[in-house]
Amino acid sequence: MAIELQGFKFTAIAGEDLSAKQYHFMKLSANMTVVGCAATTDIPCGVLQNNPPSGGAAEVMVYGITKIVTAAALTAGALLGTDANGHAVAIDPDGNGDLYYCGQVVISTGGANEIGSALVNCATPVIQSAS
Repeated sequence: MAIELQGFKFTAIAGEDLSAKQYHFMKLSANMTVVGCAATTDIPCGVLQNNPPSGGAAEVMVYGITKIVTAAALTAGALLGTDANGHAVAIDPDGNGDLYYCGQVVISTGGANEIGSALVNCATPVIQSAS
């Protein structure tokens, strides 16, 4: 069962319809405006906690334990980043590409589009540079 624990959140303007993006990674698109991550190289600013329409108030968890929507099965302890749909994906520390680590799985999931839990830290994402 996925869990959440109080963390640091901020409220921004939804720069697009986010009604189907609850628990997906977000990125900043303008001053205090967020949209869903749309590339693996996007820099996540947090995980969306609600489901606002375009122009609505988007509550984004920057740091803490949050629910996340997965792209595939995830194992507790795996380092996380985003895929091109804002889903949480495991990032191989020995892999290639400009990807950002921004969390770690705390409750495993069994497959795609499941809700798991992760400790996220999008205040200081770490880049894994291409080798």
